Amino acid sequence: MMPNRSSVHLLLVEDDEITRDIYSAVLIGAGFAVTVVGTLSGLRQQIVQARFDVILLDLCLPDGNALELVSELRTTSSAGIIVITSSREATDRLKGLESGADQYLQKPLHPRELIASIRNLSTRMRKDAVENKPAPIYHFEGWSVDLSARKISAANGKYIYITENEYRILEAMIRNGTKPLHRDRLLILLNDDEEITTRAVDKAIYRMRLKLHNTLDISTPLIETVHGFGYRLTARRL
Repeated sequence: MMPNRSSVHLLLVEDDEITRDIYSAVLIGAGFAVTVVGTLSGLRQQIVQARFDVILLDLCLPDGNALELVSELRTTSSAGIIVITSSREATDRLKGLESGADQYLQKPLHPRELIASIRNLSTRMRKDAVENKPAPIYHFEGWSVDLSARKISAANGKYIYITENEYRILEAMIRNGTKPLHRDRLLILLNDDEEITTRAVDKAIYRMRLKLHNTLDISTPLIETVHGFGYRLTARRL
C-alpha cells in the first residue's frame, strides 16, 4: 500500500505469514500506510526504494538476525525502529536498544499497544515539523547537526542518522554548551523503559563517538567523559 501525504508509512518486517497478515490488517485499519517484507534482503531492497517513517522489525528472520542490521540502518535511514521479538531475555532487550532501536516490544502484542507505540514514536519524531518550529542546524568545526532531521553531516560529504535516544542526548549536550551533564540527567531523556539504566547512556555516547570518528572521519574529540559524573561536549560551535 502506497503512503499518502498525511499518513505514517510503515515497513513491517515479519517472516511468519499469519502474524504478518494480522499486523498488516491491524495497522492498515488504524490508518497507517504499510509495506510488508519477510526477509532481511527484502528489508534492504525496500529502504533503498522508499522512505519510511517507522520500521517494525522482527529479529529472527530466515536469512539472518535483524539485530545485526539495526546499527547499519541507523547510518542510512532516519526512520524510527521498533524491534518486535518473542524473546523474554532482558539482555536481548538491552541489546536491541544498545544497537540503535528506538523501542523494543515483546510478543504477543495487543493491537492497541502496537498502534500506540507507533503513534507515540512518529509523533515525537515529527513534533518540530507539526509545530512548524524546525530545530536549528548547529555547526561545528568539520561537522554539523540537523536536529530536526536527526542527521549529522561532515565536511567530506558523508553523513549519518542518529537514534531518538542519541538525538535527545546530543541535543541536551549542545544546548548545555561545554558544561558537563550528569548521567542521571541524561538518563531521564531516554525513552521510558523499565530496562533502561545508565549503561544505556554510556552506550549511546559510545555509538555517537564511533559514528563521528569512524564513519565521518572526524578526529576532533566530540564528547569528553567526566569521570564519576557524566559527559560534556568539547566541540565548539561556530
